[in-house]
Amino acid sequence: MKKLWYLFVKFYIRTGFAFYFKRVLVSGKENVPKGKAILFVANHQNALIDPLLIGSVSPRELNFLTRADVFNKRLVRWLLSTVNMLPIYRIKDGINSLSRNEEVFEKCYKILNNKGTVLIFPEGNHNIQRRLRILSKGFTRIIFGTLKINPDLEIVVVPIGINYSNAKKYASSVHLIFGEPIIVNDHHKESALNGASSQLKTDVSNAMKKLITHIENAEHHDTITAKFHEEEFLHPNKVNQRISELGHEEEFEKTVESEFHLLKPLIHMNSFFPLLIWRKFYPKIVEEEFIATYRFSMGISIFPLFYLLQSFIVYLLLGSTASYFYLAFSFLIVFLYVKSK
Repeated sequence: MKKLWYLFVKFYIRTGFAFYFKRVLVSGKENVPKGKAILFVANHQNALIDPLLIGSVSPRELNFLTRADVFNKRLVRWLLSTVNMLPIYRIKDGINSLSRNEEVFEKCYKILNNKGTVLIFPEGNHNIQRRLRILSKGFTRIIFGTLKINPDLEIVVVPIGINYSNAKKYASSVHLIFGEPIIVNDHHKESALNGASSQLKTDVSNAMKKLITHIENAEHHDTITAKFHEEEFLHPNKVNQRISELGHEEEFEKTVESEFHLLKPLIHMNSFFPLLIWRKFYPKIVEEEFIATYRFSMGISIFPLFYLLQSFIVYLLLGSTASYFYLAFSFLIVFLYVKSK
């Protein structure tokens, strides 16, 4: 039953992304081995959108390590647990809470030992900037902890690069790249685990930097990103090459996207109340990395419910044919708007 629920949620989320992103590109799925223990590691720009994206396109069922503070509410905690999300505690969650990670790591050891998969964001936090930050040692602890229990188990790390044209913007595009698997058993040296952990972190970090736009100099981040069209960031290898060649003073001609769209007034009229809720809620979002998460969450919940409610009103006034037409029309204009942006 849980498997069916997971597949249903995966399908629903993927359908939601079809109405949220202009394009969802996926490369390298052939790099995901079957029947092996896998630790997926990915860059982290966009709060819960990141794991939801990876889960919606992954050829393997995933178990997710997610920041513990999103589990604070009982209903949310239950819902996340039904789709294999596990809380990971950080220092900001309280020193005493860190001891609870031991139980979470034990679950990860068991999952990998059964040749399952775990997804972790080894940067330890999210940041909207286009750069890979220093990796924490949590993912190496999971790997070597599993190998301590079962030294003969082959574990691979599959790096993932998530590349948004604009992480905060609605109807933008995203490109997920699954990198070549890294066999971690070669790093497992019982007599020198600290050195092995450090080398594995370096190897994984270097692999991840090739899959995303990586701007090493955070001070010049905004200056450099301003030189590129948003769609260019879907192809990080080309962007990284150009970054290595250009100077900070160099400028490129950019086109300014028009805000006007023929369907936009129609959508605003048809979605007046859910858009009003969003406008009231938007200023309360403290972290910009959560903008897309809240927008998408409302997009797959409040908006469909509103369309269903209004189609019921149309049914009472004009009959079933008109209500079906209205419902299809409501979803169609949103879909066409997103794909034509």
